[in-house]
Amino acid sequence: MAKKVLIIEDYPATVEMIIAYLEPQGYAVDFAFDGQSGLDKMAASKPDVVLLDIMMPGMSGLEVCKKMKADPKLAKIPIIVVSAKVTSDDIKAGLSAGADEYLVKPFDMKQLTDTIKKRA
Repeated sequence: MAKKVLIIEDYPATVEMIIAYLEPQGYAVDFAFDGQSGLDKMAASKPDVVLLDIMMPGMSGLEVCKKMKADPKLAKIPIIVVSAKVTSDDIKAGLSAGADEYLVKPFDMKQLTDTIKKRA
């Protein structure tokens, strides 16, 4: 059965690029353009891994991380932050909020796939 990846990212071009790369490799990919929709989709589909942007309208990726980790049904789903926030404080904040990995945009697609394979 295909591993399920949920992308929570507000920039459609990034979503399209990741889907175009992952689907041919056999991943089942879904997406949400904001944090609340992402949490709703997580609860409904229980993905194997979540790719999460930090800077989004409404609920930030850090808030999504915290809500996931506080929910026993979602807490074990690995979170890979994919963000343009690059300082050591940004990375520390992401990991402290509950992210399992932190990749900086622009990222290498092979690095993304390797990270997904490691976590999913």
